[in-house]
Amino acid sequence: MVSLGKTPRLHLFIAVATDADTEQAAVHHLGLTDVFYYDDHVNRAWDVKRTVPGSAVYLVVAEDRSAGYREARKGDSPDALVNPFFMEPTGALTA
Repeated sequence: MVSLGKTPRLHLFIAVATDADTEQAAVHHLGLTDVFYYDDHVNRAWDVKRTVPGSAVYLVVAEDRSAGYREARKGDSPDALVNPFFMEPTGALTA
């Protein structure tokens, strides 16, 4: 049998949000990190954080950008999801 379905991949995003884990949560920045430009993404997130009062920087794991926004509204993803990204050289993990 041939399947055109893709294996879901998890990605590490860096987000800037206010009021995480509340109904008023707002995402002001969501950057998809990669192994080669991780520091640039971190610096960009902190630049945004400095301009948005009351915001915080979060590490979020999700399958796609839409899911990343949903997760960023909750705050940081659990360490068990985030930590493997710092050990995996490809920058994306199989879900």
